[in-house]
Amino acid sequence: MTETSTASTAVRLRPLRARDLDRVIELERELFGSGAWTYGMLADELAGLGRWYVAAEPIRPDAAGPQPVVGYAGLWFDGEVTQVMTIGVDPAQQHLGIGSQLMDALIARSRELRAEAMLLEVRVDNRAALGMYAKYGFEQVRVRKRYYQPEDVDAYTMRLDLTGDRSRVLVTVAALRAELAIATGSGSRRSAPVVLDVRWALGRTDGRERYLAAHVPGAVYVDLETELAGPPTAEDGRHPLPDAKALESSARRWGICTDRPVVVYDGVGGMSAARAWWLLRWAGHRDVRILDGGIQAWEQAGLETERGEADPAPGDFEVHLGSLPMLDAQQAGEWAAASDAVLLDARAAERFRGETEPVDARAGHIPGAVSAPTADNLTAAGVFLDDAALRARFAALGVAVPAADAERRGGEHGQRVGLYCGSGVTAAHEAAALAAIGVEAALYPGSWSQWSADQSKPVAVGA
Repeated sequence: MTETSTASTAVRLRPLRARDLDRVIELERELFGSGAWTYGMLADELAGLGRWYVAAEPIRPDAAGPQPVVGYAGLWFDGEVTQVMTIGVDPAQQHLGIGSQLMDALIARSRELRAEAMLLEVRVDNRAALGMYAKYGFEQVRVRKRYYQPEDVDAYTMRLDLTGDRSRVLVTVAALRAELAIATGSGSRRSAPVVLDVRWALGRTDGRERYLAAHVPGAVYVDLETELAGPPTAEDGRHPLPDAKALESSARRWGICTDRPVVVYDGVGGMSAARAWWLLRWAGHRDVRILDGGIQAWEQAGLETERGEADPAPGDFEVHLGSLPMLDAQQAGEWAAASDAVLLDARAAERFRGETEPVDARAGHIPGAVSAPTADNLTAAGVFLDDAALRARFAALGVAVPAADAERRGGEHGQRVGLYCGSGVTAAHEAAALAAIGVEAALYPGSWSQWSADQSKPVAVGA
């Protein structure tokens, strides 16, 4: 691991080394008292099979020589799950958010290892740690009686699911930062996510210019109009799906490999990046996520950006279409009228009602469809609603949403969920929001631009 830093914490992460052990023992004793690890235990851990340890040290440009460690953490991977072996921060430095940065790194490393879950033990009376772990989504799975010795203090075993629906769709800025840093430090470029910048919005043509001015380091620009869509026609719509061979050629040019994760982002809350997410998933890539909050969240976190054009090494991705469901125009009309299906219209409500139509042939909506504006998937800050709010939103729209702890896919009782928008772009955002809560939806790529151009198709107006 090479050294990485952030403006917000004024520390850098690097591998924990043998020379750090004396300092770590000092912190262990201060943090854990008689339950602290010994020097020999820590030395064995550093050398142990499947272990991964990281240290946090302050950034002091004027200081000469190595700086004292102010935080440390370690993992053990058994082939299925990772176990947090230890995590500690100098009490005098805990206000800097170092614990969160260490946890971000542990989670990123666990994802890199393809672990199914993370486990850890924490004292039942450690309210600060319990609060931090809960924010990351850790859940209590059991109590270990008298786990911490010699105080006879109970511990909670906590578990973080790394295969859950939301984690397969969305990635936070903190997690992406950690994944990029870990891959850089390990020297394995192939383990780093390929990052795609998909800045596009209806009526704007300056996406590339904004990318060139500032983008996530290493990100490759993707042109939605020419690379994520085929040529527009009245028969197929404004953004028809691209030819399979053309998509494969573009994906390889972006550096995409079959076994390498992909992260996509934009400047509009994921509404254009979701098109890349959906296309790549539909084309057979299994690990594609949307950066929640996009470039704004990255910059607001104080993280470094790059200028100019990225030059990725060619990828080897092979397109295998059909991994996500989709509808044609006939099926969309049938689903809108069916009692066991719901068809959601992701356009703005005024376009659904037929009060305005800025680009397509006729105003209105597919008869029987339900208005579900894509913008309502987001908070005022431009990030996706949390799972509870998403479940409530779609349940109110008539979607049979699975319970939070269910392992079902799709709606309950065989319900089918279909999606469309103006041209098949923002409906992909709706597909991502539904996927984050465990609902699989079928996309109608031609959407309203195709439907409204066909004069034989019926149109409804009003609410």
